[in-house]
Amino acid sequence: MATTAMASVKSNLVRQSLRLGLSVLITCAIAQHFERITYLWYPLMAVIFVVDDQDENTFRAARGRILGTITGGLVTFIVHTILSGWIGILVSLLISIPLLRRLGWSSGLSTAAVITIMFLGIPGYSLLNWGYVFNRSVDTLIGIVVALIMGRLLWPKNRLARLAELNELQKQILHQRLALHQQALAKGGSVPAVNAEPVTRNLLEMERLVAVETSLEPHRHSRLERQRWRQRVLLWSTLQPRWLLVERLLERLYRHHDHAMPELSQQLDHHQAQGWSRLHLGGTDHSQTPLRIALEEEVTRLRWLLRSQERIEAAVT
Repeated sequence: MATTAMASVKSNLVRQSLRLGLSVLITCAIAQHFERITYLWYPLMAVIFVVDDQDENTFRAARGRILGTITGGLVTFIVHTILSGWIGILVSLLISIPLLRRLGWSSGLSTAAVITIMFLGIPGYSLLNWGYVFNRSVDTLIGIVVALIMGRLLWPKNRLARLAELNELQKQILHQRLALHQQALAKGGSVPAVNAEPVTRNLLEMERLVAVETSLEPHRHSRLERQRWRQRVLLWSTLQPRWLLVERLLERLYRHHDHAMPELSQQLDHHQAQGWSRLHLGGTDHSQTPLRIALEEEVTRLRWLLRSQERIEAAVT
């Protein structure tokens, strides 16, 4: 599993590198072809700032980049007619930062600061005019557009589809484990210990995807709410530790019992309609009473969670 995770990370790095490299190459080709971009580092910096492994971060960076460029350029243009040097940079930042925060454009703070320092740090800054600010904003916009297009064309993200895929994978692993335990308890025997690493990794990925979708603009929340992904992931967060605890209790049971327990086996059948009644086990010796009580409690709670999961899955399909 560690090898799979490492391969996934390497694959993401390769994709990100290709996306960034192609974006830079196309931006340079545009600058070379049209010969209107005087300072190539403006669109290239925009590409580097904007290109991100996550689509939502790409759009946020694009918005912050262009708003920061425009605000920083305009404020610096006005300030440089009055002040110069580091005092001018300080005053420009003291104006730009509160202004961007007031307008709700905090994502453009870093780029506004960079633009301010670059504008007032170049030789002959007193020659700045409105045309210079406009041309540099257009140069930056070219890099942003290239980065956004490449992000859309090369491996676009579909977080809701990924959520559905992980949800099905989690259910498949859970049902396979329950089927193995059901068979072992019905006929006698044992089941190999569960590997909790992929289960935990999938759950963390689902929580991350839901957090990303929740952090986006409100108009993008409708599908997330309609498919009840918050409730479904929250249910998985409650179900997983209960599931793993039952696994540990069953491992202990297998070490002390080698005979069949059809009553418990029947309760682990996920195809059977689950009720809300509590599980009561019999036929165990008194030395295993604590284990029996723990199994009754945890298997009952697991069955309740499984029934809740079935109901919420049925409601969204």
